[in-house]
Amino acid sequence: MRVSWATDQGSPERLNEDFVAAAGGAVVVLDGCGLPLGTDLGCVHGTAWYSRSLGTRLLARMLDGLGPQAAPPVAPPEGAHRPGRRPLVARLAGAVADVAAAHRATCDLTVPATPAATVLAVRVRGDLVDYLVLADSTVLLERTTGEVEEITGGPYYAAADPSVADFAITGTLPVGELRRIVMLTDGATRLADTFGVTDWPGLARLAAEHGPAAVVERTREAERTDPQGRRWPRRKIHDDATLAVCAFPGA
Repeated sequence: MRVSWATDQGSPERLNEDFVAAAGGAVVVLDGCGLPLGTDLGCVHGTAWYSRSLGTRLLARMLDGLGPQAAPPVAPPEGAHRPGRRPLVARLAGAVADVAAAHRATCDLTVPATPAATVLAVRVRGDLVDYLVLADSTVLLERTTGEVEEITGGPYYAAADPSVADFAITGTLPVGELRRIVMLTDGATRLADTFGVTDWPGLARLAAEHGPAAVVERTREAERTDPQGRRWPRRKIHDDATLAVCAFPGA
């Protein structure tokens, strides 16, 4: 798997709260939940620190391959769907628990606005590829047939409770069925889902043919044509934008 990525800060007033990293056939992309400046997070570290800390811990656990999980499975919340064993779910739960343990002594993790993030993860496991999607970031699966499948998660974010990993969307596909996987935070999906200047296959094609940085730059160009958010109403005029392109043999 060949991986290329781009990330761009949305505002000079705050750190880039997205995070992307890859190593040894594993890739993670996270989008920290950026709340208004001055919000009490109950945390002395902040959202950018949380995204970076969770991302590095998750990547490390993914690189453990098929070895024993570093933490026992975490029970999902009452009433939640209880699936069977799913790739990467226990690893995400363990990473969330790791980060919570790392700052519980200095921060109040019970504050509702405690730092949180969306999570995307892809891992090659022999001739299989595992993927995980949590919250409103997006994965595009481009198959060798040319079909592009868009997967965006739901309303649950990784924060301080490891059981949230149960809400992740996961799947496994043979490497031979895939041409590419594109992993995008919501700041990098705007050309398709907010501005409507392309569709999901078009966005995947742009990333593949011109590179991840081209997606970010064209997003910024579109944003600059609507500086007040009148044509395309949005909470942030410019958001942190990050995407990774994972290309498989033959792509």
